Amino acid sequence: MHKFSERLKDLRIDNGYRQDEIAKQLNVTTSGYGYYEQGRNEPSLETVKNIANTFKVSTDYLLGLIDTPNPPIYYSITEDLSLNESEILTLKKMKKLNLLSEISQQPNENAERLYRYWKFIKSEHNDN
Repeated sequence: MHKFSERLKDLRIDNGYRQDEIAKQLNVTTSGYGYYEQGRNEPSLETVKNIANTFKVSTDYLLGLIDTPNPPIYYSITEDLSLNESEILTLKKMKKLNLLSEISQQPNENAERLYRYWKFIKSEHNDN
């Protein structure tokens, strides 16, 4: 729990909170919260969840299981296809522009064509 107490203190300081402010928000005593930061006491699972929500980080990050505060979430579409939220938003936009249905008429050929255009656009952008 050493990593937890370090991250808890860093998140509080980085977000400009005092211990008493976070304690009040979590409905714990200030000394109880201070013990979390010192590693002298461990919060309940419900409190860990509330801390994660307060600082908008994952519980895995708080517990030291991962080093990224907000890793992308992947949604399984089929057994061999998962998409993150950004990719889903991109598909929604492509569908709204009717681009997805046009590409889908000949998916292999049109996806390759779109990929070549995209590489060209990126290379032109990098040259400027």
